[in-house]
Amino acid sequence: MENLKNMNKLIQQFVIMVFLLIGLTSCEEDVTGDISLNSVERLVIEGGIERNSGNSTQKIRLTKTLPFLTNSNNPFVSDATVTITDGTTTWNLIHTQNGFYETNSLLPQIGKTYTITIVWNNETYTGSDTLSEVPSFDNFYYEFEEETLFTDEGYFLKFDTTDPVGVENYYYYRVFKNNIFTIVPDPGNSETLIVSDKFFDGQQRIGINPNEEVSFKIGDLAKAQQLGISKRYYQFLFELFTQTGNQGISFIGNPPPASIKSNIVNITNPKNRILGYFYAVDIVEDSVVIE
Repeated sequence: MENLKNMNKLIQQFVIMVFLLIGLTSCEEDVTGDISLNSVERLVIEGGIERNSGNSTQKIRLTKTLPFLTNSNNPFVSDATVTITDGTTTWNLIHTQNGFYETNSLLPQIGKTYTITIVWNNETYTGSDTLSEVPSFDNFYYEFEEETLFTDEGYFLKFDTTDPVGVENYYYYRVFKNNIFTIVPDPGNSETLIVSDKFFDGQQRIGINPNEEVSFKIGDLAKAQQLGISKRYYQFLFELFTQTGNQGISFIGNPPPASIKSNIVNITNPKNRILGYFYAVDIVEDSVVIE
């Protein structure tokens, strides 16, 4: 679960940076109040439902935003009431520490829609995502590649997988180096770390590099995950990677900031929006020691 914590921390930093810059409002609204040095305190959610053979604990984390120029960690929320339901069974998530809410009794099922409800500060937030099955790896391996104009020399993870026929699929790839989730802010992340099967439905794909920015050396433990995600989560990640991937490279240009909508809504006070996304994903993973 340390891997999930590292991944969520990075995604949280991305999300908060974008939303603080744009004030979480539409283009018709005056955003100057939201992007002041005393920004409105907002709830931030990290995590979701993960169907993974190596994971028996489902957890999410709740924190609060800070004023834009504050140089400290986001304070965690420990006094919320958090439940998840599949329409038949409801699970109560218990706060453990540092804003983490967990349950060990929820066993994710393919095709189920999971709805989270958060009650905090006398306001209620709710949102849903549907768990889609992910295909397994047909082959998992690594290859050595020489340095190029865009990549370093090193060993890179590769895998083969077959997309199901006639099913609309969306994928997200995670890479871990020595059990640490690794991602480099890059303009190409919105095209390589997430993908739709629009152009390869039902086909086998050979030699997929889940993250060409991450290379390995002899002795490293290399792990990759292929996640089956919903269309809406795909769209959320696409906007997230688009807006945070550019590091000021002039010839590419910076995309204009735009509001990235969460799948969670505040039904008590719609203007007080939450940051982040509650997801339900299926995961297949494998690992190898580089020799």
